[in-house]
Amino acid sequence: MNAGMILVQRLSGIEDPRVTGRCDHALVDILLIALCATMAGAEGWDDMEAWGEANEERLRGYVGLRNGVPGHGTIRRVSARLHGP
Repeated sequence: MNAGMILVQRLSGIEDPRVTGRCDHALVDILLIALCATMAGAEGWDDMEAWGEANEERLRGYVGLRNGVPGHGTIRRVSARLHGP
């Protein structure tokens, strides 16, 4: 198993705080984009979305992206839920 798949496997183990069945994007997709974009120098939510769009084909080798790349607002909201009160 390559490092990318190991990372996806680890991220998949994180509990999703959102309502089951009401999410357009899988948690692992959002987390992978946020993490990789940050490691690539992203400095905010817009940068993360842009990085995801620029690397969408490569990302699809690891995750489904069933509704495409999540927008910056989705990435921000999910991050807030994970870091919640």
